[in-house]
Amino acid sequence: MALLLVATTTACAGLPESSSIADGRRLDEPINEQIRVAAQAPVPGASPEQIARGFIRAGEDQGETHATAKGYLAHSSVDLWRWAAQETIVYNRSSDLEVRRTGDSSIEVRVAPVGVLSTDGRYRDVAPGTVVRAVFGLSRVAGEWRLELPREGFGLWLEASAFDNLYVAAPIHFVTPSGRELIPDTRWFPKGPCLATSLARAQLEPVPRHLAGAVSTGFPPTTRLAVNSVPVEGGHAQVNLSAAALSAGAEDRRAMWAQLSATLTRAYVTSISISVEGTELELPGLGTTLNSPQEVGYGFTPPILSDSALLRTNETFKRINPFFIPDDAKAQGRRGTESPKASDPREMAAGWVRLTMSRDEKQVAAVGGDLKELSIWEAQEPPLRFLNDWNGLVRPAYDGDQYLWVAGRGPGGPGIWVLSTSSLVPTPEPQPVDVPWLGEDEVVALTISADGTRALVITKSPASGAERLVVAGVVRADGQPRALAPPMPQAQPLQGMKDVVWLDADSFAVLGRLTDRDKTRPWIGRVGAGLDGLRVRYGQTDPTRERLEPVDDARTITTAGGLRGLLCVTDDGRVLAKAGLAWRAIATGSDLLVPGR
Repeated sequence: MALLLVATTTACAGLPESSSIADGRRLDEPINEQIRVAAQAPVPGASPEQIARGFIRAGEDQGETHATAKGYLAHSSVDLWRWAAQETIVYNRSSDLEVRRTGDSSIEVRVAPVGVLSTDGRYRDVAPGTVVRAVFGLSRVAGEWRLELPREGFGLWLEASAFDNLYVAAPIHFVTPSGRELIPDTRWFPKGPCLATSLARAQLEPVPRHLAGAVSTGFPPTTRLAVNSVPVEGGHAQVNLSAAALSAGAEDRRAMWAQLSATLTRAYVTSISISVEGTELELPGLGTTLNSPQEVGYGFTPPILSDSALLRTNETFKRINPFFIPDDAKAQGRRGTESPKASDPREMAAGWVRLTMSRDEKQVAAVGGDLKELSIWEAQEPPLRFLNDWNGLVRPAYDGDQYLWVAGRGPGGPGIWVLSTSSLVPTPEPQPVDVPWLGEDEVVALTISADGTRALVITKSPASGAERLVVAGVVRADGQPRALAPPMPQAQPLQGMKDVVWLDADSFAVLGRLTDRDKTRPWIGRVGAGLDGLRVRYGQTDPTRERLEPVDDARTITTAGGLRGLLCVTDDGRVLAKAGLAWRAIATGSDLLVPGR
């Protein structure tokens, strides 16, 4: 999409000249109308400081030529302003921007950014305390001060509220290689009349690196738009593709229709038609118009919802309703306890820790107290035990295909393994997953998306002690996980990360803290769109009011269903349920198990 954002500056131009970062909306939220911003031209007699600030603010102009902002520049610097070809720096408030004269012919601008928008439309958070600086030259043009940009060029610096006005988060869709499920990949796009064109162009790009081998696309590699725009009239979009699209087979063509239909909904599109070099394509039995991906047999993986969770206390288990939040401590257990299921284990020795439950709720996996052994429990059957020269095993994770994932250190160093548990006869053998980017980093936690295409992995460097959270596509062969695609970092500012869980197809919750002085809390994030509670949303002044309250002794985090069903278990055995931004104790126990966690 780096090329996309530059390419869209012709016809339906792509990136506005300003870019900033705003907290991502939900994918099904309506797009607010864009507020037109007219940049102020330089005024006669303005000081160098006023010229520098005016230039930064002029990046908020939506005009495709950015003529107003160019008026702040010396003639030799006009081509060095690369608003669409360099990263966009985003900061929360005007007070975060400092301007300082450094000499007769130079001036420095400094900003404390909250995030950065890359040229391919992906947003990353920035750690507190980060400072970005640039030095501009000063010269006189017709007696007025003008700026000379650095030789390497200069991009956009945007206040967060301006970004929210200029950009929208939208998913591009890919398909599972062996199914008909659509997988979202969120990026940021300029708002406005050319949004449908920008989305269509992005959809024609290859599968991104972090999903390579995990998902596919129906579009042949050289497919492009045959014209410079995607016209939308009355909610109907007409997408005209180049002749390369004709090389797609029948199933790939259905995928093409489904992908475009799902992606263009973010631009108020309710139906689409596809043509190749002006000749309309026809869908067998459907004609030339598609109203939804479901009409061609494609859909989305439903979220995992569970109104019953398995609670372990000491060596015994019981069922509770994870959505029942008592009014006070005395009410705990009154209506939250539920009848056990036939597949539930009745007891487990205290030496088994770090429990997880399969998606079908028929298995529980656990790690030995010395973190060297793995076990699988089925109802009243004796557990299967696995010794594989492991140590430091983390909590396992099941995916929807009954593969059990486990990470730790083996004879060759840190690694990830899977076991096929759809049948335990004969006893499955742990199979290594190829993760070359892991190196010597240790896995702290991992979780698999409901659609089985992506893993969220927290790793820790033994040398520096620094943790990082990444998302990586799950590459399969005959259904079995074989490798993880190259990682894409998420939640970059967080440290001390302990656990992570998927909330839906593109959002997650992670336990961590922002600085050494902060307490651990659950943070909510979206892949490619950043964390909630860091940057100012349009119309707001304090992003910290969006943060969930700290749970400093939280050990694990899980969900019974989306953000509403978020749950934490603490070191002292309290089970806490999300109640607004606060947390309410609903039970006590050492492990709380929901399907797939």
